[in-house]
Amino acid sequence: MGRKEVLTEDGSLTRFHPEYNEHYHSLSGARDEALHRFVIPCRLIEFARTHGRIRFLDVGFGLGVNVAVTLHEIQRQVPGTRCEWTSLEKELLPLDELQPHFGSGDLAQILSSFVVDQSVDTELYSGRLLVGDARDRFKDLDSSFDAIYLDPFSPGKNPEMWSVEVMRALWEVCGKGGILSTYSSAATVRIALMEAGWEIGLGPRVGRKSSGTVASRGSVTPSLEPLEEKQYRSLVRRLSSQSEMGRCET
Repeated sequence: MGRKEVLTEDGSLTRFHPEYNEHYHSLSGARDEALHRFVIPCRLIEFARTHGRIRFLDVGFGLGVNVAVTLHEIQRQVPGTRCEWTSLEKELLPLDELQPHFGSGDLAQILSSFVVDQSVDTELYSGRLLVGDARDRFKDLDSSFDAIYLDPFSPGKNPEMWSVEVMRALWEVCGKGGILSTYSSAATVRIALMEAGWEIGLGPRVGRKSSGTVASRGSVTPSLEPLEEKQYRSLVRRLSSQSEMGRCET
């Protein structure tokens, strides 16, 4: 069964993955989700203004919407910014299925070349596409990323991508003060992030989905929006309990 195109509420397209039984993006808007779930919470526009370049890790290239929206929005708001990124993707779709999600013009051509060559390098853009199980490709990452988009399929359908080991590998390649953002608000995901060393906060609510999660490597200014105190204490208790059980087993 193919991956059927679906029109989302903001007019952009997503697709349905028959094996995971999930859409690649929120039906409230694929492009809106990319902007409000990833670009804005990761503070990349502000970073571009102060540094003149951005470097981000895209975990789950999927349809390429997150990358396309990031590059478009950065060049729209901070023209001339150098954009460097690495995308991880387990199963790369054919180019003809991806191109409708790239927009139009020069950026669409850049992204098409990126997919075909699995890399691109121009004056403004430098990207690498690493295909295969992300857990096997972390060793190929050599950058201190300013931002990480954690966007695999859900923990219930794709649990291997939400483990403590994955969160720790992402922490290792994130620059000090870098920010990770994900749509998941699952307690297991937040605990895995905390166990791996991340400081966590409340992500934005996008469409009908619950608030996601943001996390930073070290403190950031302004601080991440905190979780509700009761919710945070519950996570700390569960993390402490897990740690205690681990010590008993050893």
